[in-house]
Amino acid sequence: MNSTFLKMHGCGNDFLFIDAMDRSVPAFDRKAIPAICDRHFGIGADGLAIIERGKNSDAKWTFYNCDGSIAEMCGNAARCAVLFLSKRYFPQKEWVTLETAVGILRGRALGNGQVEVSLKVQGGTAIEYDEKVLKVDDMPLRVYSVNTGVPHAVIEVDDITKFPIQKVGNALVHHAAFGPAGSNITFFQRKEDGSILCTSFERGVETETYACGTGVAAGSIVYAQLYNQRFPVKVEVPGGRLEVDTSDDANAVVLRGPAAFVMESNWIGEDINSFEMRTLFGREN
Repeated sequence: MNSTFLKMHGCGNDFLFIDAMDRSVPAFDRKAIPAICDRHFGIGADGLAIIERGKNSDAKWTFYNCDGSIAEMCGNAARCAVLFLSKRYFPQKEWVTLETAVGILRGRALGNGQVEVSLKVQGGTAIEYDEKVLKVDDMPLRVYSVNTGVPHAVIEVDDITKFPIQKVGNALVHHAAFGPAGSNITFFQRKEDGSILCTSFERGVETETYACGTGVAAGSIVYAQLYNQRFPVKVEVPGGRLEVDTSDDANAVVLRGPAAFVMESNWIGEDINSFEMRTLFGREN
């Protein structure tokens, strides 16, 4: 088997892309994804997407979390995909369209490594929250549920550097309150300059990531509505800085920030589906 793949990242949120734009989609078993995305025995990534030509768009993708589950949307991966498509296949086009599980989005490369995409938001920026109070170890948490292509439960915290992100995220990501599919858990902290700090415990990755584009959008929407803050909202994440702005589409927001190529290579000979999780002293990693 010979299949081209790329590794890219947006603020440290990293992804593998299998390029099937001008070739057939490789026979693919998503059970191999956890091993491929493993950071010690595989290539390492937060997610993986197969990109091919679209019928009603420039391209379409199937996106997987690193645990092999299908994700409806991923904001930072979409920005990376737009950069790849713009550079490789559509250099003359200002806007590139990408078909996802939640519809067709458009994006563009702005130069200087900056890329923006539009993200559909249920209810737009003037959303009505599904608000609830949940407890983790008797700690009450006010949670605002927002869908920015994927579900996010947004929690405001006083000090994001001291808050137990891993503990609370792990306790809530598959909480019964969010149904069988669970929810991403996003945390934000207000800053005096009108920006926010934001981080997400991602469903399907099952840990905090360096950045989550849909989480940044969700956190910004909640922040703007709670505190009557105007867009654009500047956001600092563990892996860098992003910005969320309004869109010409009332039911979308614009996610803007850096995206970068890491590497490009080929799988040669060994079947992609032959990747297996290794064990340590008989225990699965």
